[in-house]
Amino acid sequence: MKMYRIGQLAKEAGLSIRTLRYYDEFGVLKPSVVSGAGYRYYGKEDVIRLHHITTLKQLGFTLSEIKNVLEDERGIPTADKWIDAIRMQIAEVRKEQERLKMLDRVLHTTLHTLELRGDVAAEELLLYIQHIRKNGAEAAEHFRASARRNHFTDAEIPILEGLPSLEEDDPRTTAWVKLLREVHTHRDEPPESDISMKLAAQLLELGANFFQDNYELMERYWDWVRPEPGQSEKTLGLSEDTMAYIDRIVEEYLRREQESKGNPAQNGGRDRE
Repeated sequence: MKMYRIGQLAKEAGLSIRTLRYYDEFGVLKPSVVSGAGYRYYGKEDVIRLHHITTLKQLGFTLSEIKNVLEDERGIPTADKWIDAIRMQIAEVRKEQERLKMLDRVLHTTLHTLELRGDVAAEELLLYIQHIRKNGAEAAEHFRASARRNHFTDAEIPILEGLPSLEEDDPRTTAWVKLLREVHTHRDEPPESDISMKLAAQLLELGANFFQDNYELMERYWDWVRPEPGQSEKTLGLSEDTMAYIDRIVEEYLRREQESKGNPAQNGGRDRE
């Protein structure tokens, strides 16, 4: 059986000799053999144990916790011990993935809120964190999906599920937040102004892209996320006032488009016979 001296094992594992000596002193990883001269030798079982220790440390376990886990495995056949260890590590990795997924959502929501408003209310963020922690990211998404199924058809759901989310790092989200911030900045502009018309054109172009040119679905979704009079926004950035301004400028833009199509002087005389 191949044996490793402490220096060899440290080099192969990417650890320091001091760390391995500390593991020995702590009782979490003792060498299989100690020579009369005091040299430490580690075998296959020790390497497996070191792998277990290293993985658990990466997952945030303390040495005391790791020691307890390893002591609980005494008397279990090597293969079964290794299988149990890997299964436990997989379970811990999945927990960590869920935690990081939650953190990613919180950070992106905060980022896009700051980009949109230039500020973020601590109360809103705390409520969001509490909701995610209580229900989990998957449960939160399940709730949204269930709400969508109650209002839209099976053919429309995939389009809605593909809409950009403020919780994600998506170039489309960045474009939407940037445009919505412009809308917020200019929402006191008259609908007929040049900037209002420019914003309306951009909104319609982005909407067509998001909803795959399904304008009927876009209108119904718009009504679905519209807050009731006096109520807070259902979707970040789409307050009652903001949506009212968007309605006005889009209506004006479409009116002009219709007039342009029906005006021979503006369409180059194509309607003239």
